[in-house]
Amino acid sequence: MTGGYDWAGFYRALCDRGPLLLDGIDDETREIVVLVAETDSFWSDDLESVLAEGAGRGEMQSGVLAALDVWRENVLTALSDEYAIDLDWGDVTIDIGSPLIDELVRAATSR
Repeated sequence: MTGGYDWAGFYRALCDRGPLLLDGIDDETREIVVLVAETDSFWSDDLESVLAEGAGRGEMQSGVLAALDVWRENVLTALSDEYAIDLDWGDVTIDIGSPLIDELVRAATSR
């Protein structure tokens, strides 16, 4: 835990739940995302920094949503660069109405 948030807990939950939050991909691509999510291919410094910014403002959900947006971009970039799967960035979104968002917020919250 660092600075009012649990980065490790959040990142573990993101790797587990993130693929389920992606809308606009087919099942075959989702399976690839699930497998790759267990690596650091979708990680970037920006993920933690936007989560930290939200936590610092006392807006954990906002930080989680911002981190999810960065993660989505990382996923799309990795799929294109590493797997030659080019998806329309406008069609691939995060399901912000999913109850999984609440799980990510809880995972990111310091204990």
